[in-house]
Amino acid sequence: MRKMKISACVANLVGRDLALFLIEQKCDLDFVITCDDDPYEEEIYNIFSSHGILCYRKIDANSDFFIKKLKSHNIDLVFLLWWPNIIKEKAIDAANTGFINLHPSLLPFNRGKHPYYWSIVDGTPAGVSLHFINAEIDEGDILFQREIETSITTTGESLYAESLKCITELFMDSYEKIISSDLEPKKQSSNSSTFHYGKNIIKHSEIDLNKNYKAIDLINIIRAKSFNKRPSSHFMLDGKKYYINIEIREAGSLES
Repeated sequence: MRKMKISACVANLVGRDLALFLIEQKCDLDFVITCDDDPYEEEIYNIFSSHGILCYRKIDANSDFFIKKLKSHNIDLVFLLWWPNIIKEKAIDAANTGFINLHPSLLPFNRGKHPYYWSIVDGTPAGVSLHFINAEIDEGDILFQREIETSITTTGESLYAESLKCITELFMDSYEKIISSDLEPKKQSSNSSTFHYGKNIIKHSEIDLNKNYKAIDLINIIRAKSFNKRPSSHFMLDGKKYYINIEIREAGSLES
């Protein structure tokens, strides 16, 4: 039986951490690529190149160059390790088995962008998923999932951070099954699916001072967009823009 040939598209903090993991596991990668505009690009390149793994730098995963490399190396499986760009069908078809993606939601809930926000404001389950990709965004068959518990004190920032931690752990825990092809892909249900574009969050998280809100809906919008060092929910007053964050703490020792 021929050994599976693996490639990887690696980016950002999660990709960096999983690059180190793959090196520790002595994963036999044929080659990897990095992407442009990634603050971790040089570090990721150095991790792989220092261990003798062929690494092409700042490559478009939909380019003819990458597609030709997949075919010439006869690649079976491609890991998308926090890769920021959508992979098109021509590239997907160039891998014998497919591409495995990491998505920070409990698919089919919250396909697309900013799942941490929509999980809070829509009240949908939070979690992370490993899945095959297809021509549609985040609709490929699910391989492994893990749910994340949330509460009224959960903010967008805390859920986002937990998602990064959880998706990294899920890949590590599933790695042996993946490389041994011990997989049972499951179709996603379209009945419960939700999807959001990146632009949807901008208008939705703006607080309209002339609008009537249920208190819980307003709280959820604010906490879902609460980040210490990133733009939060906002409102406009007298031509000026104001950001607003929220911290919710359960009553207890503060009252005693």
